[in-house]
Amino acid sequence: MRFDDPEALADPEALWDRLLERYPEGLAPVFLAEGVPAWLMLTLEVHQQVMQDPDTFARDVDHWRDFHNGVIPDTSPLRAIYTKRRNVWNVDGPDHKYYRDIVVRALSNISQNQVMTHVDEVVDRVIDTFSTEGRADLVTRYSSVVPLLVLCRLYGMDAQEGVAVCSAQRRVWDGADDALHVHAQLQRRMTALAERRRESPGSDLVSELIKAGLDNEEIRDHLTFITAAAHEPTAHTVAHALRLLLGRKNELVQLNSGRSVREAVNTSLWHAPPMHTLIGRFATRDVEVGGYRVAAGDCVVMGFGPAQQLLRRDERLDTETNRSYMIFGMGPHSCPSAGRDLGLTIAEKAVQRIDRRLPDMVLVDEQWQGVAAGRLSGVESLRVAFTPTDRIYEGAPWQLSASQSTPETSTETQPRTLSTRLGQWLRWIWQG
Repeated sequence: MRFDDPEALADPEALWDRLLERYPEGLAPVFLAEGVPAWLMLTLEVHQQVMQDPDTFARDVDHWRDFHNGVIPDTSPLRAIYTKRRNVWNVDGPDHKYYRDIVVRALSNISQNQVMTHVDEVVDRVIDTFSTEGRADLVTRYSSVVPLLVLCRLYGMDAQEGVAVCSAQRRVWDGADDALHVHAQLQRRMTALAERRRESPGSDLVSELIKAGLDNEEIRDHLTFITAAAHEPTAHTVAHALRLLLGRKNELVQLNSGRSVREAVNTSLWHAPPMHTLIGRFATRDVEVGGYRVAAGDCVVMGFGPAQQLLRRDERLDTETNRSYMIFGMGPHSCPSAGRDLGLTIAEKAVQRIDRRLPDMVLVDEQWQGVAAGRLSGVESLRVAFTPTDRIYEGAPWQLSASQSTPETSTETQPRTLSTRLGQWLRWIWQG
């Protein structure tokens, strides 16, 4: 049976239940695209076996058999996303430790005050783009742009360059028909930034990576990875938390305390992980996993959605204060605390600040995307109404519309379905 029924995909809990019932030992055979097989991990135990054994399950795409034998076409969007790169995510062993130490040190060398300054300015300037209007979609005009613009400020970019990068990254993750072309444009942009910072260093992440000895290609590949790993998951977390808080507001719950915001972000990560699945490991030898023989060269997909669903049903865990969500990974490739703290800081500040700036926001309409996005899952739109309020910053607000961005890539900011093409890659589930 194939799970290409949109109604099934729109209900992730039901989908995971069907898979867990069919594959109780925790591993399911799936298709990433028609004719491209892989294995989807379903339980915490299987994730631990795979993710904590990098010798047997590597990150290096060179180990992915179908990436090199013609099964995955040269035109496949999978190639735009998983082509081998010189960054911490794509290597193993000593190379991984070398890159990880550099990235952690570079993030740690950026002061918390500097991070908060960037977050505060970006959040307020984005709110300024719609604060006088009395209505806004908080997904398309707020949560989907704030994390990327903060990252670009940390890189040393200005707002408009950040908009262009955001658009390019979206098209790559969406698997658009021109994904390979757009990916090449994004790579050139990151390389140009490294070249500028090498000539004129500053207090930013790129300058820190230069000081650590990385060349322009390595910097390019790390910026591309950090952008992809941090932006959309954080954006979805902000949207989920706002959705939760707006629902509570309708129930007349007070939300002005920092704890309320922190718990909203935590609850959102716990109940609605921003990533349900992620292609991420390749077997280096034949091995037994979840009742199946996984062959050398097979692709193994992380299943944060089903594994975390099982954890949520553990009565021993307190779902309001629990921090056992899996999206930050485990084992040597887990997200370092510096990166995790940065993402949580952006999410919490974004939620807290808009609640204070627009305290009488009410939810007018929402669209829930469910699991249809495959890799990323979240709120597609959150339309709110509020009392118009003055801008904080003088002068014209930032222009975040497509017409104001650089012409080399589309900078669409209208309502859209996030990552729909990737969703198609996990719609074919083998049921035997």
